[in-house]
Amino acid sequence: MMEPATIAAQLRELAVYYELDGDKHRAFAYERAAKSVEAANGLHRLIEEGRLEELPGVGPSIARVVAELARRGNVGVLERLRGEWPAIVVELAQLPKVGVPKARKIFQTLAPANLDAVATACRAGLIREISGFGKISEEKILRAIEERREKGAQVILLDAEGPATSLGHHLRADPAAKQVEVCGPVRRWSEVVDHLAYAVASDRRDAIVDRLASFALVTSVDRESNPAIGYLAGGMRAEVWIAPPAKFGWAHIQATGSQEHVALLRQRAADRGMSLEILEAVDETHVYGALGLPFLPPEVRDGTDEVAAALAGDRFTDLITLDDLTAAFHCHTTYSDGKHSIAEMTRAAAELGFEAITITDHSAAASYAGGLDLAGLRAQHAEIAGLEAPEARILRGTEADILADGTIDVPPEILGELDLVIASVHQRYKADEDAMTSRLVTAMRSPFFKIWGHALGRMVLRREPIPVRLDEVLDAIAESPAAIEINGDPHRLDLDPVNARKAVARGIKFVLSSDAHSTRGLDAVRFAVAMARRARIRKQDVLNALPPDELADAIRPLRS
Repeated sequence: MMEPATIAAQLRELAVYYELDGDKHRAFAYERAAKSVEAANGLHRLIEEGRLEELPGVGPSIARVVAELARRGNVGVLERLRGEWPAIVVELAQLPKVGVPKARKIFQTLAPANLDAVATACRAGLIREISGFGKISEEKILRAIEERREKGAQVILLDAEGPATSLGHHLRADPAAKQVEVCGPVRRWSEVVDHLAYAVASDRRDAIVDRLASFALVTSVDRESNPAIGYLAGGMRAEVWIAPPAKFGWAHIQATGSQEHVALLRQRAADRGMSLEILEAVDETHVYGALGLPFLPPEVRDGTDEVAAALAGDRFTDLITLDDLTAAFHCHTTYSDGKHSIAEMTRAAAELGFEAITITDHSAAASYAGGLDLAGLRAQHAEIAGLEAPEARILRGTEADILADGTIDVPPEILGELDLVIASVHQRYKADEDAMTSRLVTAMRSPFFKIWGHALGRMVLRREPIPVRLDEVLDAIAESPAAIEINGDPHRLDLDPVNARKAVARGIKFVLSSDAHSTRGLDAVRFAVAMARRARIRKQDVLNALPPDELADAIRPLRS
C-alpha cells in the first residue's frame, strides 16, 4: 500500500484543484483530511478494517478516495483534475507568496508552460499588469521562483520519508527492476531534503523510466538525462540511477552521494588508475574494496575527511546505533505540555525496548507550556513513587529554562531530589551574540551536572540557530559537569552534526533524545541517532547507552 505521507500529498493536490475550481469548502475538507492521514497511527489497518471515518475530517467520500489512493496509487477524480489543470498551476500555487487564487489568475491570463516562463513574465513586467497584482507582488513571485530554482523544493527529512518509500515500492514492483534502493539525502539522513534518489539494478532502462513516469505524484519525466529525472507535484525531483546488476555498486554510491564524497572516490580511483564507470561491482562493498577502503556508512559520506579517516584506520563500526540506547530521553507528560500520562509514556518506552525513561517536564519559567514550580515537581514525584511496577525505570527530571542571566530555572531545594536536569533556551532568542554567549557559558558553568537541551534553538527550515560563539560554550562544557543533547525532534535535529563534531573533538559526552510530547513522539529518537552517526559519535560517548544504573550515576545533578 502507498505510504501515508504520499496519500496526504495527493489529498493536498486535490485540495489545490478544488480551490482552483472555486470549491473552497471541499478544498478545506481535503486539506484537513491530509493532516489527519499524516498523523494517523496504523492507517493501513484502518483502511483494511473499514474504519477510516474515525479520523478527524474524514467522511465517507474522502474515505473512499483515501482507500483507493492507498491501494491503486491513484484515483479517478485526481486523474480527471490533472487533465483539466496543468502541473504548472499546482507548482505555482504551492510556491511561497503565491497561493491558489494568484496561480489561477496568472495561468488564465498568460498560460505559462512552466515556472521559467512565469519568471520571464515577471522580468518583463507582465505580471504587474494583471488585475490584482503590482510591482511588489511581481518581485515576490520572481524571488520565490528563483529560490525554488536555486534550492529546489526543500522539505524536512520527516516529510520526505513517506514519498521516498512509496516511490521505492512503486519502482520495486516492476519486473524489470532486479534491485531498488532509496538513496540520496534520505539515505544519508540529511536534515533538509531537496530531491529523492534511487539506485535501480536493471538491464531494461526504458521499462524503469516508464515505471517512474507512471507514479502517482510524477507530473513529467526527463528520459534522456542520466540519471533519469521525474518531477513531482510540489516541485520535488526524483533521480533514478539505472545500471546493469553487475555494475550496481557504483550506481548505488552515486545515487547516495554526497557529491563531494563521490568526487573523493573518483579522485581515489584516478590515483589508482581505475575507472569507476566500467568497474564491475555488484554492491557498494565491492566498490570500496576495489579502492582499498572499508565500507563507509551513508551517514559519514559528507565529503570532508571520511576517506582520509578510513585510510588512517577508522572502520566506523562503533558508531552509535538505535539498539545501543537503554533509556528514552527528554520526555514530556500531561504535567506540562505533553499529551500522555507518566504511566502511558513509561509503558510506550518499554514497548520500544527501553529499560528506562526520563520524565522532564518544563520548569516554571515556561508558563506558556504549563511549566512546573516546586509544588508541581513534588506532586509529580509523588505520582511516580505511587506507580505500581512501572514497565521501565523512571528517572525524575526537569527541562529547566536557561534564563537571560544564565541562571538555570530549577528550585535549589529540589536539586538533590532530581535524577537529571536538561537546561534549554526557550525565550529571548533574539539576544545578540555577546549576550547569548555569556548567558550560555554562565549556565554551563553552574556547579551541578546538566544537559544542554536543543542547543542552538534552530527549527529546520523555519528558524535560524541562535547567535552564539559556540567554541566558547563548548570550552565551558568541556571544563564543567555537563553534556549535550542531540535532539531528535524532526523539526529541531539539534545540535547539528557539523557542530556536534566540534564537541566530539573536546571529549564532551552526549545524550540522544526524542523530545517526546506523546507516546508516538518517542520514535523520533531514530533521528537523533542518525544525527549522532553523521557527527561520528561512538557508543562510548553516549550516556544513555549506559546500563540504567550507570546512566543514573552519570547524569545525577549533585554528586554525593
